[in-house]
Amino acid sequence: MTPTGTPDDEPKGGRSEPERPQTPEQAPPPPPQWLDQDRPPGAHLLPETEPLPEFGSPPPEPADEGLSDRTVTDLDISGTMRTQIFPQGDRQGPPQGPPSFSEASSPSEQAPPFRSGPSMDETITDLSEFMPAGAEAAGAADDDLDEDEDLDRTRVERPSGTAPPKRTRTQVSQPFAAPEPATQQIPAPMPEPATEQIEAPQPPAPQPPAPPVPQPRPQPPAPEPFPWAQEMPGPPQPPAPQLPAPQPPAPSAPEPFPWAQEIPAAPQPPAPQPPAPQPPAPSAPEPFPWAQEIPETPHQHHQQQAPQPAPFPWAQEIPGQQAGAHQQAAPDLRHQAVPPPQINEPWRTDAPSKRAKRKLNKKVLFGAVGGVAAVALVAAGAVVLLGGDDGSDGGDDGARLAGKLFPADPAARSDGRDQELTGVAAVGSTVVAAGGEADPGNYRGVLLYSTDGGRTFKSADVQGADGGEPANGEVPRQVAGGPRGWVAIGTRPGGGAVWTSTDGRTWRRLPDAAGDAFGPGNRVQRVIGTDGGFLAVGENSRKGDFSDSVPAAWLSPDGQRWEALTGGQVGIPVRGRVSLIEAAASGGAVLVESQHTPAPGKPTFRRVWKSSDGGRTWAPAKVPAPKGTRNLIIGGGRPGLMAIREVKSGSSAYGQVFTSTDGERWKQGGRIRSSGYRQVDRVLASDGGYVGVVSRGRDTLVVRSADGASWQEAGTLASNSGRALQGVAASGEQTVLVGRDTGTGDLNSLLAVRDARGTEVPVDPAKIPGAVRPDHAVTGLAAKDGRAVAVGSSGGEATVWTSPDGAAWNRAQFPGGMARPLSQRLTGVAAGANGWLAVGDGGGQPRRSLVVTSADGASWQAADGNQAFAQNGQQSLATFGAAAGPSGYVIVGEDGLSGATWFSADLKNWQRGRGVGRNDLTALPRGNRWLRSAVGGAFGYVAAGGVQDPAAQDAPGQRPAVWNSTDGKQWRLHQLQLPAGLSEGSLTNVTAKGDLLVALGSASGSAGSVPLGYVSSDGGKTWRGVTLPAPVRELRVTALTATPKGFAAAGASTEKGTSDVVSWTSADGSAWQAATPGAEGLAGQGDQQITGLVALGGRLLGVGRSAGAAGEEPVLWTRPVP
Repeated sequence: MTPTGTPDDEPKGGRSEPERPQTPEQAPPPPPQWLDQDRPPGAHLLPETEPLPEFGSPPPEPADEGLSDRTVTDLDISGTMRTQIFPQGDRQGPPQGPPSFSEASSPSEQAPPFRSGPSMDETITDLSEFMPAGAEAAGAADDDLDEDEDLDRTRVERPSGTAPPKRTRTQVSQPFAAPEPATQQIPAPMPEPATEQIEAPQPPAPQPPAPPVPQPRPQPPAPEPFPWAQEMPGPPQPPAPQLPAPQPPAPSAPEPFPWAQEIPAAPQPPAPQPPAPQPPAPSAPEPFPWAQEIPETPHQHHQQQAPQPAPFPWAQEIPGQQAGAHQQAAPDLRHQAVPPPQINEPWRTDAPSKRAKRKLNKKVLFGAVGGVAAVALVAAGAVVLLGGDDGSDGGDDGARLAGKLFPADPAARSDGRDQELTGVAAVGSTVVAAGGEADPGNYRGVLLYSTDGGRTFKSADVQGADGGEPANGEVPRQVAGGPRGWVAIGTRPGGGAVWTSTDGRTWRRLPDAAGDAFGPGNRVQRVIGTDGGFLAVGENSRKGDFSDSVPAAWLSPDGQRWEALTGGQVGIPVRGRVSLIEAAASGGAVLVESQHTPAPGKPTFRRVWKSSDGGRTWAPAKVPAPKGTRNLIIGGGRPGLMAIREVKSGSSAYGQVFTSTDGERWKQGGRIRSSGYRQVDRVLASDGGYVGVVSRGRDTLVVRSADGASWQEAGTLASNSGRALQGVAASGEQTVLVGRDTGTGDLNSLLAVRDARGTEVPVDPAKIPGAVRPDHAVTGLAAKDGRAVAVGSSGGEATVWTSPDGAAWNRAQFPGGMARPLSQRLTGVAAGANGWLAVGDGGGQPRRSLVVTSADGASWQAADGNQAFAQNGQQSLATFGAAAGPSGYVIVGEDGLSGATWFSADLKNWQRGRGVGRNDLTALPRGNRWLRSAVGGAFGYVAAGGVQDPAAQDAPGQRPAVWNSTDGKQWRLHQLQLPAGLSEGSLTNVTAKGDLLVALGSASGSAGSVPLGYVSSDGGKTWRGVTLPAPVRELRVTALTATPKGFAAAGASTEKGTSDVVSWTSADGSAWQAATPGAEGLAGQGDQQITGLVALGGRLLGVGRSAGAAGEEPVLWTRPVP
């Protein structure tokens, strides 16, 4: 008997839960991310995807069913059909002319369907806290609508949002961009063992109180970054929220000093600092946040918002965190241990762009602003100098761009960074491709454009939201063009991001409010231009793991103002898990394709919807479904709309084409056939007709048609293991395909162009200026016996440089070789009686340790093969800091959620350290420990870091902590007390001068991120808090060292794209003086920071990086010891 249903009916194997209106729920707060995109323990910036299928393995095809006397239900064999995974197979040479096969039937290989795979190319955002899901639209179609069962699973990739991919030398299946974090589940809470509470400093008694000044609200924690990003070494910073809700803009004027009196209108006598001869230069940094506004004094008003931490899509995991799957259920963050965001970014090495140099020798702040504020800060042991601290006294002193001083490895096998292109669009002859580039500590956006249909490309001119340089972690993922211009959608640290352009060549990121519509819990699958503006489609998840997806659509008339619709607000039935996976437009007609999973274990099916009002209302689009057809895919453009159904007839398979001008009336077109045919993965239109992308066993085939009736082959793309196709566009006679490809040990952007005859148009992304920046980072310093050693990476390999004077540097040797299948970067180094020890990031997921040693600093060998560095299953193992003392060497880091230490007396034999108490190193339930830095001396050893306080519950719970050890083997925890007015913080650096110890880090409160400091005069037994002045807002500490005259530290603003270096000096560790040097490499457009400091021969050496639109480069800063 013939079934009575239609080929598109939903399977009747049982009804799923009834359609229901969506009700808003409060999403759990996102965890912090690394580097302003800090992730919680083990979290990925984007949901982890399952590995790509082995390239070349044909997917299993279901058994052929007879077609007589029955209707075959549509089987969706494409999964989400957003990105083609190319299977391995025989390469096919250039086609012998474009044969026509509109009606000809040729034998084809029987190809089983691909397995369904997670979405790979998606913009991941979350606005679920603020975006209620509306009730199901009245009158929405239900069982009578076209439905396509997705019993066949196709391994595919979708556009993804954020963030960052971890860089590996093996096949990677997830995009390195951005976001949804997955964190490790923490067991039920246990009582916290008593730890020594050390009192924090309190501010000096105020003068008559100043009027209250509104403070910007603290930000919630931010998401982590790039899914396959490695965990990054370096100190944590105040929590960085994952794609949080929009924050109110920060006040343009500096915050008043809380204890200072109101400054009278008449100027007061200057403080006893040397007076400056001229008024502050316009480019001078803002006064430190506690100084009151000075009457009748002009101020720079920077239009900026509260800082958002960076999702470097592939920001690395916070050390101590275990990698999670790309797509996991979002944990209950109320019971989640959240490690501190990493703020030390020593691996970032951009060359600065041309900029006007700032004036030096600026006024002493307190000499200019009057006596009361000066007295207040001097009483607190803090003095601020603006400018004049570049240390240049002639000769080789001062800051310089040092790419040539620290030679890179000329035999490097790769550029050491991962690149990918995730979206591409074309309007006329203009083509724009979007994507990103990542290394262990950074994730930057890339926009490329072509004005000749894809034959040649250039890097677009991209401006940040403030008109300056784009910030790290701002990465476009999807792009579209139309009558209203161009738009790109992606991620920024702490939320979604939107860019607009009038011509595709010059772009500007819109203010954060525009991207907030794409906040956490949202995933953009496609964005298109329509006659009325732009339409983006995807899915929304209140849980954050997309197991509860409801459809989401975003409408905009101009790309700047976006209206978000979720759930029933979209106007299509919502039952089970539903997402919008494709969109197309032609004239005033718009199509979207939805994918439905009624219940877990139930087969998925697809529906197509049409709209005549730009996407505000939808009705079913009845695409014909003849017997024997299955699957469904849509596309369109100026020539019209198109749908393709797969047909399996005996041993042959082909794609049956249907065309329409309005989405309501459909006409049967031609058939897409080819030897080895499996399925059509994508169809789109250009001014010259239609283009299809066909998956075959050995390669990917491009086909073209002028009218949808007759189709010709137009080129192939060979199937390589690890290759992923993530976007297709057509411009005139050219078809442009983008994605990622495996290189020599890293990932590279895929940019392939084929003309209408199938001829390859040679385009090499590595030769496009600005598209690729090779890895070259100098991150840490140490000195002993007149020799300085610097560590970092070059071409993705661990690299060491040595110098006898701090001026001339030579690359050290690794006779045994350090070439590994994963990226590496050294971040810390120490010198002792038996030689040198350096540690860092060994790459991989979960993260691996990296330990190397040397007897003389010139020849190095790996030491992390010792059993003491063996990992516990899939738990990450991080090595962050190294120190030498009288009894030997110590390394500090993390093992999963717990702190970890190692000890060696001779740099050959290593053993794991342990806590004196049960939980001194081992994390408590709902808590964790992280150690970032260590120092040794006659007192033994002291490590600095932080703990997650389980008692904090929903409140910020990061607390500064130190660990003491007399022998480097047994360690005791001491939790330090935060100063009043700060909600959380942790330590990132510790150093010693005899028994005088200083530990610095960063904390956050109502005023944002501020330096955090403690001093000990008894070898680390007792501690008291100290105040470091803050000459600019949103500061974090990046380096610290002891000098013959006391102590020196460096820091930088957390505001990405505009970060300048701040330096601090102190004779006793208690009273600190701050300065803002203005030399090139230390200040200006882009990001600058110093991440390593050491004293050598009367000079203070500093290393770091300067990054701008023109590139990035290491920085060497030399000055007399202050």
